[in-house]
Amino acid sequence: MSVIPDHYAVDNLHGLVNDLVNCDDVGSLNARAGDDRYRQAVADAARTLASQAFTDHDEDAARRAHATLAVLYDWYFSPPSVDGSESLLQVIADDIRRVLENVMLDDIYGRMDLSSLSGVPEDHESFLPWYRHFISIHQASNHSFYRDFLENRATPEDFRFYLAQETVLDPRFDDILAMLIVGTVGPEKMELGGNLWDELGNGDPADVHPTVFAQTLRDAGVQQDFVSGNIMAESIASGNVSAALALSKRHYYKAIGYFGVTEYLTPRRFRSFVLGCKRLGLPEAAYRYHDMHIQVDARHGPSWFKNIVLPAIAREPRSARDIAFGTLIRMETSTWFLNAIQRVLDV
Repeated sequence: MSVIPDHYAVDNLHGLVNDLVNCDDVGSLNARAGDDRYRQAVADAARTLASQAFTDHDEDAARRAHATLAVLYDWYFSPPSVDGSESLLQVIADDIRRVLENVMLDDIYGRMDLSSLSGVPEDHESFLPWYRHFISIHQASNHSFYRDFLENRATPEDFRFYLAQETVLDPRFDDILAMLIVGTVGPEKMELGGNLWDELGNGDPADVHPTVFAQTLRDAGVQQDFVSGNIMAESIASGNVSAALALSKRHYYKAIGYFGVTEYLTPRRFRSFVLGCKRLGLPEAAYRYHDMHIQVDARHGPSWFKNIVLPAIAREPRSARDIAFGTLIRMETSTWFLNAIQRVLDV
């Protein structure tokens, strides 16, 4: 597509973003990136949509805002075309993303109970015992969707529906690790690097985790049209939060808490998935991806705490609260997502 509406009134931000990311007219994109009036109009449209979606809590506006962010994040996590490599589209994309994701995150923060963060220790030696307890008492740590529903009652169709929701994070976790590793040193870099190497199948293309996950989707019959027709609003929102924390340096300490607890909880969650698949007699291909992560992440979760979280706090004690805050963001948004999927499936 090469035509972008040539006016300053932005009535449909989601449609505009779709047009922008699919535009192959570099000259048009760059002219708009250099047009302050155009950029102001786009930013104003983003502010209007953000206010409707995340301040007024209009459901339709929230759906459009999250859909807009999802399109942008897909673009950020994709390589440019050769024709588009000289494009200044990121200037416009950053304007839109900054507005939408800041208000989105403020809304999420406002819906969280932050009282559990009142006693975060800033001493790295006392942080870990506190941190493990902090995680263990949260509902997300042992949610009934995994422990009961997937293990004991879910049908093959329920598993397909669940896999569709997981497409918002699993296929790009390797890229998220690659982003987090930039600028780190010592044990933090080594741990993130080792984690990334595991995601890359330890050098075996057949074992690259996004590849194995894609094969799981194909074997389960979870094609893109199935995902598009069944993806929940809560899933898209979770994927957007993950992308927002990974893409911005200002969220680094929250991100290492957020993705660290993701790794830590994965083995028990995926064990429930595998047990449910075996209960139904599903072929091993249906759960190979999840079985791989039970073994791998059983190491990565504790090692993440030891080699990423604790060195960060030892270096900068004030980071402890942001790390705990990021952990809480993940556990809260995960709980909202799991409650929603359980309402849909466990009827």
